[in-house]
Amino acid sequence: MSGADELFGQLHAAGQSARAIAPLPPQALDKQQGYALLRQGLAQRLAAGEHLSGWKVAFAGRAAQARFGLDEPVYGALTSAMAVEPASAVSLARLIQPKLEVELALVFGRALAPGNYRDEEILAAIAEVAPAFEIADCRWQGWAFGLGAFLADNAAAGLYCVGTRVPFDAVRHACVDYRLEHDGALLGSGDTQAREDSPLFNLCWLVRRLLADGHPVDAGQVVLSGALLAPLDIHAGAYRLCMLGTELALDFHPGRAPAQAPATVMDD
Repeated sequence: MSGADELFGQLHAAGQSARAIAPLPPQALDKQQGYALLRQGLAQRLAAGEHLSGWKVAFAGRAAQARFGLDEPVYGALTSAMAVEPASAVSLARLIQPKLEVELALVFGRALAPGNYRDEEILAAIAEVAPAFEIADCRWQGWAFGLGAFLADNAAAGLYCVGTRVPFDAVRHACVDYRLEHDGALLGSGDTQAREDSPLFNLCWLVRRLLADGHPVDAGQVVLSGALLAPLDIHAGAYRLCMLGTELALDFHPGRAPAQAPATVMDD
C-alpha cells in the first residue's frame, strides 16, 4: 500500500468514526497531492451513491493565502450527503470539531462547457442566490494542517445548508447585507460589498479553476462563495442568519463534545 493510499484510508476512517487524526508535518503534502486526494475522496463518495451537488471556495482572503503561500483561493466539493435542511436540528455527535460559516450561495441555472468565459458570461449562468451555512469540519486534530493536508481533507467541507432561494441579479446582489444571531445574541453582521473577496469575484475565480481542472459545472450545482464572518465555534442552540429578506435557521444539539478542542483558524 502506498503512503497516499494509507493516508486516504486514515482520512476515510476518521470521517466514518467522527474522530480526528494526528496532523501531518506542514510540508508532507503539496497542493497537487492534496487535490489528488480530494478527487479520490470525491470519487469514492460518488461511487457510494452520493451526487456532486456543488463546490465551496476557501482561503479567498489575502491573509489566508499569505499564510499558505498562495496567490489564489482553493476549493472543496459538496455532495448530496452533506446537505442539511433549513430549520432542522443537527447533532454535534455526528461531527468532529465543527465551525460555523456564513455564506452566500449561488446556484447555476445552466451548465458551462469547458472554455474561456468573461465575468458577465459566468454571472449570466447563475439562476438563484440564497443565504447559506457551511458547517466546516476538520479531520486533523486541532485544525492543524498544511495546504496539501487541508485539500486532502476536502477543504474541511462538512455539512451545508441552503436557505430560501431568490432569482439572481448581478447588479442587485453585488451588495448583500447579512446578520447572524445565536439564541437572540448578535454574533456578527456586514455586507458583501465591503469585502476584499466578494462572493461574485470568488464565483468567477472558482468557475475558471474548476473548468481548468476538468471538473463539470452543471445546472443546479451550488457554490458556497467564501466565509463572510470568521469561522465560529458551534454551541448548542439556534443560529439564525438574516439575508436577502429571509431568515435561515439551524438548531444544534450538544451530543458529545468535539473530540479535540479546535484551535483558531484563518478566515476563508
